[in-house]
Amino acid sequence: MVERLVQTPLVAIILVNWNGLAYTLDCIESLRAVSYRSLKIIVVDNGSEPSQVDPLKEIDTIHLIENGENLGFTGGNNVGIQYAIDQGFDLIMLLNNDTLVEPNFLDPLVAEIQENETAAVQPKILQMDSKHIWSLGGKFNTALGKAKTIGAGKEDLSAYNPKAYNVDWLTGCCLFVKTSAFKEIGLLDDKYFALCEDVDWSLRAKIAGYALKVVPGAVIYHHESASDKSKVRTTEGYRSPFRQYLNVRNHLYLVRKFVPWYFKPLAFGYYAIRSAIFACYYLLRNRPNKLRMTLKGFRDGIKE
Repeated sequence: MVERLVQTPLVAIILVNWNGLAYTLDCIESLRAVSYRSLKIIVVDNGSEPSQVDPLKEIDTIHLIENGENLGFTGGNNVGIQYAIDQGFDLIMLLNNDTLVEPNFLDPLVAEIQENETAAVQPKILQMDSKHIWSLGGKFNTALGKAKTIGAGKEDLSAYNPKAYNVDWLTGCCLFVKTSAFKEIGLLDDKYFALCEDVDWSLRAKIAGYALKVVPGAVIYHHESASDKSKVRTTEGYRSPFRQYLNVRNHLYLVRKFVPWYFKPLAFGYYAIRSAIFACYYLLRNRPNKLRMTLKGFRDGIKE
């Protein structure tokens, strides 16, 4: 544990590593330059190959947890969150290992999250070219059960730099949460494995009466999908069949959990059409595994 400063919240920053050592090392290096010093880096390894985890054992400034298997984004982070809770950290950050942070990014986040009704905050997240937005938080359409990222792909102009503001959901790429909120609301829902779990947790926080805020004065940079090992070009395209399965299934989980009953027929109809379009596309492009996983995702999303 790091030395706790008087009246300074103790922060745990959790990175999940899954065969992404180079990104994880770069992220750790950027965190070392952070001006806010009351923090500890916790790396949770999700069953990486020995060459992708052994070098982390040599870094004495981090706490390494080895899961021995791939528990997904949700499971890996939940292991880290529980450790941070047990160790008495005041604030917990989930940070993608394929990010780099500005040295002063943490100070405005800590200042904003200390508002009584605020459960969590996120920074402005830019693509690695530093010119385009990756996330400024998100909106949730309760009629369709559809989550939308604010500003995604747009230029980082002054219009996107207001003071801290409320949103419907925060991205798990950099989710900064009060430990007390995790205790009340619960951890990430392991049912998701990956994708949409951040929307789910955010909406649960909103239902509990908490505010979620984006703090544009805090800035980090994200390698788009760099930590996603499915982003390799194959005969099935760039998105792996399993990721397509999660994409279809998990959106239906959101519909079942958060869309009012009177909008559910509309929302399920929307995703049925969406899945049918995916299926037709994969049939025409001769991607049988993606076609199969799209149909399986829709079936499991409806049934489970």
